[in-house]
Amino acid sequence: MPLPLPDCARVASHQRSITVRAYARTDGLWDIEGQLTDAWPEPVPRAGGMLPAGEPMHSMWLRLTVDRGATIVAVQAVTDAGPYGSACGAIAPDYGQLVGVRVARGYRDAIRRLFGRTAGCTHMNELAGVMGSAALQAMWNELTQDAEEKPFSIDGCHALKSSGPQVAEFFPRWYRPASDGG
Repeated sequence: MPLPLPDCARVASHQRSITVRAYARTDGLWDIEGQLTDAWPEPVPRAGGMLPAGEPMHSMWLRLTVDRGATIVAVQAVTDAGPYGSACGAIAPDYGQLVGVRVARGYRDAIRRLFGRTAGCTHMNELAGVMGSAALQAMWNELTQDAEEKPFSIDGCHALKSSGPQVAEFFPRWYRPASDGG
C-alpha cells in the first residue's frame, strides 16, 4: 500500500535514487554494487556554473566484494559526478580501507570511524551504509546455514527480538522468553 495522498499541493524539488544489486559470483564470493544519484528538476548552481535540470549533481558507484562470512575482500569506488568535479572523486580510492571489515553489527560504525567528517564523502558513506543491509539480505541463506551461530537478524529489529513469537517459531534454538522482572 503506497503512502496516502498529501493534504496539499506540492512541487517536486529533488530526487535521490539509491540502487543496490547483489551478485553471487562463480568463485563463491558476492559482489554488492550500489549507485547513488541526486538530481533536481530545475537548473541548480554548482561549482563552475549551473547544472542543467535533470542532470545528476552526484553520481557515485561502489562495489563491495564479500566472502561467505560477509567480510569485505575488495572494494571499488567511482564518482561520475560531484558538485566540485574531480575533487569529489579524489577520495574514492580511500574506500579500499573497507577491506577486512565484516558487514554485520558494527558495520556502520566502521564507516563512520574510517570515513567520518573530512576523511570521506558524505554521499559515498550513505551508499556504503545502505549496501551493508542489502548484502545481508542477499546472503541471508548463506549466513543462516550455520546452526551453531545465532542468525545476525535476531535482536536486530522489533519483529525478531529474541523473546518474540517469530523467533520462537522460526528460530526456536535462539528464543529467550522475556523476564518477568521488567
